[in-house]
Amino acid sequence: MRTVNCKQAKTGLGNGSQSLAYFKAIKTCLDRAWPQQVAASFYCPTTHTIYMESPSIVSFYRQNPTFGRMVGTFTVAHEYAHAVQWMTGLGVAYTRLRYDASAAGALQLSRRLELQASCLGNVFLGANRNSYGLTGYAYQMWLYDVNNSGDRPPYPRDHGSPTNHGAWSRAAFQSRNPASCNTWSASPARVS
Repeated sequence: MRTVNCKQAKTGLGNGSQSLAYFKAIKTCLDRAWPQQVAASFYCPTTHTIYMESPSIVSFYRQNPTFGRMVGTFTVAHEYAHAVQWMTGLGVAYTRLRYDASAAGALQLSRRLELQASCLGNVFLGANRNSYGLTGYAYQMWLYDVNNSGDRPPYPRDHGSPTNHGAWSRAAFQSRNPASCNTWSASPARVS
């Protein structure tokens, strides 16, 4: 992925309206970054919606503005990557595979989908790391977030372990290449 020179929004995340403005700014950057990869897909962006759970991100921001920005930034990039999955047909393929899967198989498919979304989101963040300011302390806060995201008890094992989440996220950030996100052919251990 090439950089689109996205800059971090100047708005904070101190309340719901500021969070919405921040998330919209990231989405605008994501809209500029992904068209080349999904140009062959038939997709109507006017009907697509990303829902963000802003109270927890606002809380993180109030405790540590840099960490809050990194959590918010990564979360929007991850959710946008789900849209990319659907634009490219991966979402439909996932739904078809899941239809006949056992309970354990369905959870593994979900982990593959979620880890790929994190990976794709971090391809974007890696491509725009300099222009977006993902260096120094911000990079350390991003790194903490991606290395500590994933399944936590008592939740179902549907997003992948923190170890695997961190591994896919770091690799994508460094490679800046969507091809590095093929969770579908990865061994079960890499998507546990």
